[in-house]
Amino acid sequence: MPPNKHKALRSLCLMAALGAGMAHAQDQDEDTIPRLESTACATQVLEDLNASCYTFYGQENWDDPNGNTVELPVGVIDPETENEADTESDPVVFFPGGPGYSILGNADYIEQLRKDIGNRSLVVFDPRGFKHSTPSLECPGYAAVSPYHNIIHTPALTSSLDPMERMAHITEEVAACYQKLEDEGVEISQYTESATSRDLEEIRNLLDYDNVNIFGSSTGSGTALSYVRYYPDSVRSAILGWPWYASLRNRAPLDEFYTLKRRFTDVLAMCVEESEACREQIPAWFLAIDRARRALDNKPYIAQVESGVEQKTLYFDGAAFLDTLYLMLPQYYGELPRIVSEVSEGDYSSLHDFFMIDEYNPVTEAPNYAMGAFLAQACNDMGTNRPTPQDSIAAVQREPAIIGFEPIWLCAWWGGDGDVPPEHNDIVTAETPALAIHGQMDPCCGTRWSEELAETMPNLQAIEMQALGHSPVNECRSTVINEFLGDPLAQVDTSCQNEVPLAEWQLE
Repeated sequence: MPPNKHKALRSLCLMAALGAGMAHAQDQDEDTIPRLESTACATQVLEDLNASCYTFYGQENWDDPNGNTVELPVGVIDPETENEADTESDPVVFFPGGPGYSILGNADYIEQLRKDIGNRSLVVFDPRGFKHSTPSLECPGYAAVSPYHNIIHTPALTSSLDPMERMAHITEEVAACYQKLEDEGVEISQYTESATSRDLEEIRNLLDYDNVNIFGSSTGSGTALSYVRYYPDSVRSAILGWPWYASLRNRAPLDEFYTLKRRFTDVLAMCVEESEACREQIPAWFLAIDRARRALDNKPYIAQVESGVEQKTLYFDGAAFLDTLYLMLPQYYGELPRIVSEVSEGDYSSLHDFFMIDEYNPVTEAPNYAMGAFLAQACNDMGTNRPTPQDSIAAVQREPAIIGFEPIWLCAWWGGDGDVPPEHNDIVTAETPALAIHGQMDPCCGTRWSEELAETMPNLQAIEMQALGHSPVNECRSTVINEFLGDPLAQVDTSCQNEVPLAEWQLE
């Protein structure tokens, strides 16, 4: 018998294909919950990678079953060579981010993960509510207005110069999404990190893994951290990629906004430190971002674009300037000294490219996202920390740029609190070895997240990748992950973190 049930399942599937027997999954009672059935792969990419594919069946509400079940696609991709003793006992489970972003059809993404983890089995899945799961929490109306998915020209940012009018475009769709899912019979409160953690624990048991390494991306790192909280004995080690943790993100929107905004000033400070010419050009670098913003508030940049058969006007004020920086800092940080200098002096010649006017597309969509899953997890995981409309309206009135920053403020229009344990938003305390990976030009999820978490997770190490943003990809990333997985309690060599050089600073 192979050393774990995953191998047994795969072997039995091969036997079944030859008419020699039946797969283990087929021997299970169809009414058994939870269960794991060997099935066709959810995507052609998994098929092409020779993944062993399953469907997991679980309760929508684990604590109080409501008659609804969730069906999650699972793929186990074994290493190309299996000559190392730890390939069976050292699998890596990947938690996708977004939330709501499915990687199952993204070959390049999965191949990067395989490079990261080396000669280990990779387990990928769509969590509850994601694109290939059942139910899939789809809300295309919200996808059309969300500023969070690099849709810089969304009406939530550019439809007018009145923040309340802009805000209405997105809040109406958030409320409509919740109502749509409720009408479909979804018990919305159950789409949380804690429920996904329970799903994975059942999957781990059914695959007969004693424990697993877990690897999260962005909000997926928050889910991975929740798994550490609720099932610490099941985790050998945790990789927290460009992490967005529930316990830190669910704060008052203004507090988080000002923390994020500091990254823009930090970039200018780097330029001044490295270049005397930069210091001469922006002598008041601590004030330069706000001066550029005020210039745009006093005289917005206005662009005409083609929208079908009509012309459409886009308005870019100071808030839109900050929101674009938030989304695009890794691409624009080298140009920032020149842009803030020119804009402050009334020269808007750089803004056509900065606001990507030539890339305007009147049809906005998020093809790999289940946008209802995005809202469900982002809002449900707040628990009772979810804001009221009065909270969020007051925040946007005080700081209009909040509209394009983290989406937590819009959860005021989500229809209910998530069903989360009381401790869900507490800081995680664990001895679990962990490696956090950050991008230097990531305003969202910098090293401050790990610095706070390290106070209660003493075996957490962190690395910041120079010049890179959210979801950094470089050779160093794979090097340190491989080293960490080999011995999670050993100190990782981070000397490669500056392998990507900083862009040249663009001055007048």
